[in-house]
Amino acid sequence: MSLKDRLADIEAMTSAQKKEEWRRLMKSPPPPAFGAGLMGRALAYREQERALGGLSSADLKRVKCGVPAAANTASVVKPGTWLSRTWHGEVHQVVVLDNGVEYRGERFASLSAVARRITGTRWSGPRFFGLNSPRLGRMGVTGDG
Repeated sequence: MSLKDRLADIEAMTSAQKKEEWRRLMKSPPPPAFGAGLMGRALAYREQERALGGLSSADLKRVKCGVPAAANTASVVKPGTWLSRTWHGEVHQVVVLDNGVEYRGERFASLSAVARRITGTRWSGPRFFGLNSPRLGRMGVTGDG
């Protein structure tokens, strides 16, 4: 059976059939909090994973640590979020906009551009403002709020 046909079958299953399919595929009872829709998506993902392969070890590590795959600020924080960093005794604050950030009344395309303005050197903006700190990741704190 093709993957496309298998996914169509899962989509057409009743809630009871999805629960039974969960037991068969996952070798465990279905989570009580999973409704039919979420269970169907999880089953479909599992079938795709079996047919096409799973996430790479690097992607799994990023998911586990909560680190975004892209350095795009919009994928990390929502517009309206204020970020603050003290650098050499001076507090620097930025506000995240729909497309970029504002720092001291000036718009910047990225947090990295602001970090470069503050430090005079090239920095990862999300890292400078503490969004991708490896130390925080080890502590279970993520930058996704």
